[in-house]
Parts: sequence; C-alpha cells; structure tokens
Amino acid sequence: MKKYSQEVKVGAFVIFSILVLLYMTVSTGKMNIKKDGYNIDVVFDEVAGLQAKAPVTLNGLEVGKVDDIKVFYDNDKTKIVLKLWLDKKARIRENSVISIKTLGLMGEKFIQIASSDGKNFIEPGSVLIGKPFMDLDALMEQAQTMTKDIGSQINKLLESLNSTVDGDKGNVSAIVQSLEVTSKNFEEFSDDLKRHPWKLLYRPKEKPEKRQSI
Repeated sequence: MKKYSQEVKVGAFVIFSILVLLYMTVSTGKMNIKKDGYNIDVVFDEVAGLQAKAPVTLNGLEVGKVDDIKVFYDNDKTKIVLKLWLDKKARIRENSVISIKTLGLMGEKFIQIASSDGKNFIEPGSVLIGKPFMDLDALMEQAQTMTKDIGSQINKLLESLNSTVDGDKGNVSAIVQSLEVTSKNFEEFSDDLKRHPWKLLYRPKEKPEKRQSI
C-alpha cells in the first residue's frame, strides 16, 4: 500500500511539473498553441529587425502574430517574406495598408494593418505587398537634406534681392522720396482738418445754370 501511495505521489508530481512547464512555455511564446485562424504572406524590402512572434494589429487591436520570416530572391532584388497568422475573426479588406511600426522610439517592432474602405476581403493564403519601412535614421537624413536645400534656396533669393536693389538704387530712392512727400502732405491735411473740422461739412455753392432765352 505504501508503495502504491508513493507511486501516486511521484506521478502527481510529474504531471504537475509537466503542466507548469507547459504553462511557462506557452506564456513565453516558445510553443504556439493557436486558435482557429489563417495565414497570409506579406512582402517587404526591409523589416528593420522585426522578429518572429511579433504581434500583428488591425486598427490597433492585436489579431495575430508573425509566424515565420524568410528571404526571397526576386530576380536581382532581395525581398523579405513574412508569414502572418491571423485570428479567423480578423478579416482584412482589400487595399489595406500593412506596415512595420515601432512601440516608442526604441521599442519592439510589430505589424500594423490599417483597414481600407470596401466590401471585398482578402482570401487566406493571399500574398500582399507591405509599405516600405522608414526608420529614424532615414528620416533624420531626409530632414538634413531638406534643411540644406532650403538654406541654399534662401541664399540664392537673398543674392537675387541684393543684386536687384544694387541695380535699381535710383528707382528705390525716387520711390522713397515720393512716399515721404505724400506722407508730409497727408500730415498737413490732417492738421488742417483738426484746426478747421467744419471743412468736412463745407460744400461750396453751385452756381445756377444760365437759362437760354427763347
């Protein structure tokens, strides 16, 4: 009886250990126990360090994960093919935008699916083209290039304005003098009205027209 009791304890311990190991394996993503779903393939030029098991979101809701990542050679170009597993309830509309996003500036990568408008949905096993990934370094390089271009255009504009002013100094001087005279006349007119405001109401009498005699 004691021997039987000891075997039961050992068996229970082994079963408990297996259950604990199974739970830890599933929770860390090392074993993939899936619900009902389907797969699609998405082709990218660059995945920026995206890893297998990365989450897939549809309009912000997690609906699947990256099942596998493979290299694909298309003639003279190298492509990356991601096999995505999606929950059966997650239906992707045609022309949806699939892109690689980052959680924060230095966070983990994930797949974002932005659903489009339309009635038709993609079929399981479809092959889609992902939106090119733009990392922070590339954006900084573009910003620096744009800044240099803008600075160059501003310098050219300033040079053009300087040359125009140098060539038309006489015209500019005449315009300034004319503005000064006009301003002075307006000031005199304004002072005169302040001293004699009745002039605004004064209207000279019109001479009656001479009638021709018959």
